[in-house]
Amino acid sequence: MGIVSCEKEPFKIKDAGTLPIIKLSIDEKYLWSPDSGMYIVGENDIENPNYKHKWEFSAQIKFKENGEIQFSDTVGLRIKGNCSRGHSMKSFGVYWRKKYGKKKLQYPLFPNISTTTFKRIFLRNSGNDFGETHIKDASIMEIFKDYANVDFQAYRPCVLYLNKEYWGIYNMREMITPHHFKYHYNVDDDAVNLLEGSERNPSIDDGSKDSYMRDVVDFLTKKELSDNNNYKAFSEVIDIDSYIDYIIINTYLYKTDWPCGNAKWWNDPTSVNHKKWKWVVYDSDWTMKNIKNVDKLWLGDFYGESYNTSYNDGFFIFNHLVKNKNFRQKFLNRYLFFIETVFEKNRVRNIIIANRDQIASEYNNHKSKWNTISKTKWEKVIENMIEFNNKRNDKIKGIIQKLIHENK
Repeated sequence: MGIVSCEKEPFKIKDAGTLPIIKLSIDEKYLWSPDSGMYIVGENDIENPNYKHKWEFSAQIKFKENGEIQFSDTVGLRIKGNCSRGHSMKSFGVYWRKKYGKKKLQYPLFPNISTTTFKRIFLRNSGNDFGETHIKDASIMEIFKDYANVDFQAYRPCVLYLNKEYWGIYNMREMITPHHFKYHYNVDDDAVNLLEGSERNPSIDDGSKDSYMRDVVDFLTKKELSDNNNYKAFSEVIDIDSYIDYIIINTYLYKTDWPCGNAKWWNDPTSVNHKKWKWVVYDSDWTMKNIKNVDKLWLGDFYGESYNTSYNDGFFIFNHLVKNKNFRQKFLNRYLFFIETVFEKNRVRNIIIANRDQIASEYNNHKSKWNTISKTKWEKVIENMIEFNNKRNDKIKGIIQKLIHENK
């Protein structure tokens, strides 16, 4: 796949008119100038380029669907992402703040979720899936969202124009921040604790980890969950159902940049209904791509081989829970349900194809902008996702059925 220059070029491409449109307008110097251009390497060396900085500049956003501008606001604009910042097509974070005029957006950006209030949105370049399917993480989210007891980022594809120039197909997503939980669950965003990384020694995304270290890490260090009284006490600290679904989804997908990467969990200790720690599934780009991995399954100390020993602490909680017979049975039965229902072959294929078809008429424009793979190759890569699930489903079902028999 070729990479195009980030230099400006004459406006040439016009969208097909099948997707919502976002128009971003920002002073050109905040994109391209050597000292403050957030889209380029700039005056810094390649190890510390401008686009890696957390700079935020004022911009104008307009959102158009059904042939009409639905809102037009002044917002903060940032470059977002981790390694994907290095792609020619970069992700943006859009922030509503009082200093720009409006503290939040009130609009049904994502028709299939309950909230219509947003403080920020993520315009994603598809992350590590850039130049491949452009729908992988979004499709995986849609596969599990109606069944799993986990949080996720809603999705909607759109076309982006940057300073009137066609900028391709973006994945419009929610951001996982305390505001997300406030607008979905009516919790106090100032009280939310949001942690990430290693379950044994997590990093703080927001809030505090003090109660987690005390109630989870210290508890598990001192107590054996094979004792049902200890297991019952621990089930008042974490949402067992949420944790089980989180482990199932990520292990079924064979997500090799997880569990210490792309791992988040949260609680609101002041809330009646959300005191227990609950989990988030996100950023599943690095999955469903290598057929040679379809029969591999890593369930911490319980089953399989580690693909990265530095990630072993990502199973810290699981390795304690699985010592309890009741948990093992609950976990394995739920896993089988996911295999037979959530990841059922025809269901997964239909969701992936629907997402493909949603952006298909726009794909050639996107390819022309970013010199990505041909439409024929793009469709083949998407078919490979489907083939991976078809084979994975059979292989993992056999493993789980065997484990269920052994753990009766």
